[in-house]
Amino acid sequence: MNADRKRDRALMARIPVWSLFAAFLFGLSTPFTKPLTALVPPLWLASLFYGGSLFGILPGLIPRMGLLPESRKEFWLAGETTPKEKSALFASIVLGGVLAPLALIKGLTSYPASRGSLLMNAESLFTVLIATLLFGEKINRWMLAGVVLVSTGCGVLSFTETKNSYQGSEFFFLAAFLWALDTNILRFLSRINPLVVTLWKGAGSTLLLLPFAIRSGPFSGSPETILESLLVGAIGYGFSLVVFLRSIRTIGVVRTGAWFGFSPFIGAALSLLFLGEPVSLTFVLSAGLLFLAVSILHKGENQREKPTLIPSENPSVDSFQ
Repeated sequence: MNADRKRDRALMARIPVWSLFAAFLFGLSTPFTKPLTALVPPLWLASLFYGGSLFGILPGLIPRMGLLPESRKEFWLAGETTPKEKSALFASIVLGGVLAPLALIKGLTSYPASRGSLLMNAESLFTVLIATLLFGEKINRWMLAGVVLVSTGCGVLSFTETKNSYQGSEFFFLAAFLWALDTNILRFLSRINPLVVTLWKGAGSTLLLLPFAIRSGPFSGSPETILESLLVGAIGYGFSLVVFLRSIRTIGVVRTGAWFGFSPFIGAALSLLFLGEPVSLTFVLSAGLLFLAVSILHKGENQREKPTLIPSENPSVDSFQ
């Protein structure tokens, strides 16, 4: 039994199934969000997404996932949580759970989902810059090359439309920057069980968004639209985060983040498949540059340092590294 388990974990090291699955789930949300932006106002849509994310964490309650806290009391953020951790959690909710999805939804209202997905590669650029400039993390030549290529690819993708038919690229950059800030803030929450963080982020984001959504006007969507919005939130914002955290338990934070960087390409491919958006030479060139950039960033992350893991309460899913 132990030999089989070690063999399975060694396979997970070579083939990062959990991180790629998380990237697929998040990428899947993009083409299904695009049609919803025409039916639901942004504030209401973001509220439904994060309301649905609460259903998405249910698979994380399965003991085999290895994410359960030691006691149910931890879900209430016990008194030993420090003021710094509480501030970081609140900032994560506001930046990553309220402002970033609103910016993404706003961008999708007037911009092709396939191109918007590729622009979200800017999150890798912003994450590296914030970690380097604000948190003093070192950057090697591979990461520097990746940053330059990401900048080039996003620039080509954003500023080559001569007919000005695509407007709203700035919202994707804003969303990418806010989620990059969120990623760096999460370093202060490593002591808190990841499933607890996911629960509070979903609940907190929904509670903050709902009052603004109500004030923006009545919601007149059909029951089918509400159900679809909740489902997109459950899969793309809830379950994807659970799988992302499960990947961290297997291959570490750095490698998980690097492999998750391929989610924009998944979103772009699915948008072309489901929405039938046109493919231009600019799109192909930018996609090639960005794919190369993410690959180089992935190499740079692996060479920078050994991953720091969130300790597991379940020995069966502790990192093998």
